[in-house]
Amino acid sequence: MRRSLRDTLVVVLVVIVAAFLVRAHSAPTSVDIMAGSSLISNIVQDVADGKLETRTLIPPGVCPGHYDIEFGDIVALNNSKALFIHDYQQNFQNIKGAIEAAENHNLTITVLNVTGNWMVPAVQAEAVDKIAQALGEIDPENAAYYAGNATEREQAILAYGDEVKGRLQDAGVDGIKVICADMQADFVEWAGFDVVATFGRPEDLTPAQVADLIAQAREAGVALVIDNLQSGTATLGTAMEQDIEAIPVTISNFPGGLENTETWEKAIDKNVDLLLEALNEWEEQYG
Repeated sequence: MRRSLRDTLVVVLVVIVAAFLVRAHSAPTSVDIMAGSSLISNIVQDVADGKLETRTLIPPGVCPGHYDIEFGDIVALNNSKALFIHDYQQNFQNIKGAIEAAENHNLTITVLNVTGNWMVPAVQAEAVDKIAQALGEIDPENAAYYAGNATEREQAILAYGDEVKGRLQDAGVDGIKVICADMQADFVEWAGFDVVATFGRPEDLTPAQVADLIAQAREAGVALVIDNLQSGTATLGTAMEQDIEAIPVTISNFPGGLENTETWEKAIDKNVDLLLEALNEWEEQYG
């Protein structure tokens, strides 16, 4: 009898624990703001400073338009107050599909119209202002708080950008000729490089287009071929290395895309480190 009672209690305990785990696993994830990228979530975290919870919909290391949204993201979107996306994301099928699948009729969708590469300090500062305004509309009681944080953040961004720009100028990058992924052109030009040609996703380029890029690179005497991490696993720089005297390098358009780059500052520093390392390598081999 004692053994039977003990076995029964064990079974009951297992059932209770299992039910608890299933319930915890299936419980809806609730967040305030779903962000279309780590650029957006990074800013929301800075400006909201703990008053709102955010979650990134698209991982930072992948192409925003080619990522397959996961079930957990749909659940989170279903229980979110708002979705903040870049203007270019509003027509992406993965974003449209996620919104439709979430069936959240109370979801506020905010399209952030900010022109340019958000890794560029002035563009990043503009994005901070736009996001602060959007947060104030969703949470009017804390609008002044968000605006104040945004002002401080914008000043910090521009000041940090000046520091980074000074580092690049000291390294002598101004006027160095490169070709780069079109998604990185704004940032690379801001850094001081002379972009003589741009290219799209390497996997989409035809042999004729690659041949034309090689010809332009040779004629201009480019030092670097700069790929974009989020454009896919294929890298044009590595493929062209045998044909031109240039060093391939891959940089990221989103915080968190590369290791230890979870903030905008760390991401921009990593990009600069990679560019300067590649430039030093080029100078040692061909300069």
